[in-house]
Amino acid sequence: MTSPQMLELTELHNFKSPEGAKVFSYKTLDGVNLRVSIWNKDSKKGSLLLQSGRTEFTEKYFEVIDEFLQRDLCVAMFDWRGQGLSDRLTKNRFIGHVNDFSEYDKEFQEILKEVYSDLCPKPWIGMGHSMGGCLLVSAEVKNPNSFDAMILCAPMLSMHISTKNEILALIIGFLSKLGFRNQPFETPEWDEIKGWRERPFEENEVTSDKKRYERSANLLRKNEKLAVGGLTIGWVHEAIKRIRLIRRSKWLEKIKCPTLLLNATKDQLVSSSLNKKMCSKNTNIIVADIEGEH
Repeated sequence: MTSPQMLELTELHNFKSPEGAKVFSYKTLDGVNLRVSIWNKDSKKGSLLLQSGRTEFTEKYFEVIDEFLQRDLCVAMFDWRGQGLSDRLTKNRFIGHVNDFSEYDKEFQEILKEVYSDLCPKPWIGMGHSMGGCLLVSAEVKNPNSFDAMILCAPMLSMHISTKNEILALIIGFLSKLGFRNQPFETPEWDEIKGWRERPFEENEVTSDKKRYERSANLLRKNEKLAVGGLTIGWVHEAIKRIRLIRRSKWLEKIKCPTLLLNATKDQLVSSSLNKKMCSKNTNIIVADIEGEH
């Protein structure tokens, strides 16, 4: 690994990073700079490797990170390309885009091999939320024994979308290869001139916890560069392709390591019932229903 560029984390007066963070930029083989953060790299107990969901950023996880640091684990996390303080992929930085989900797969493997293998002691516990859970499953199935255990928190293994709309999105996504894959799929949460546009708590589909919602909003107000709003046609196309691959190839039945599914029963974005059905077929996966949202 080449000498990294050191970076900082955004903090609030009442919500700060746990002490001892090593934060730096890692440049991937395809030239994308990813922000990486590592705490307690000298742990004797092993490491928790956190994977965030779409639009999320490292700072949002300070509370979770601290919980595992109190258990004396090393904790490591990076911002996916196109979000957080990693390089953005579109002219308007507030729109969420990826050219192909294989880019996520490749950067994840590169981080594991070139960064975490040197700095994060084993055993490794992978923990992923939403899109991060989807990509964690992808990594373990494509590269068995990458992790000693996994925690999947409301993972994007399914979506609340009808079969008709799923097929329609795939068709639109396929046609978008003609040149508009980076165009908005839905009304975006950004403004070309003003930048980030906030969504009121009452309109959010992610959480019922107003305190934590406002905390995340305050982080974005302090550092607008963390923000991502609407998603592109290309991202939706790639996400549906990956979800269909997971389902049709029965990837969840191939997981060998002990895995915990934290299943949010009031989830409005992914199908908790379908996730539970798919995971229950594998005795290596324990399902814990939690009465909460995404």
